[in-house]
Amino acid sequence: MPMPLPFDKLEYSRILQASGVPPAQAEAHADALSYALSEPVCLSSDLAILKAEILAQVSEMFVKFKAEILAEVDKKLRPIYWMLAASLLMHAIVLTKLFL
Repeated sequence: MPMPLPFDKLEYSRILQASGVPPAQAEAHADALSYALSEPVCLSSDLAILKAEILAQVSEMFVKFKAEILAEVDKKLRPIYWMLAASLLMHAIVLTKLFL
């Protein structure tokens, strides 16, 4: 499996040895760090699953938000609907009286 980060074990070991770390210990550090860097944090399939979950949650929240907005708008406009209906009824009555 390719390492996600480029890592030169030999150079790392040389740097440790130059600072006074014994060669065996420097090589052990280099091997351990190389192993740690080679392990993936997450797989692309994990990311795909997470993405699907997030999209599902966003879609669910969008549907709820849209329903709340429509309910609020309907609540605010209901009196206006009744006033328009009453106004149309009055106009119909007046026009009926005028022309009949």
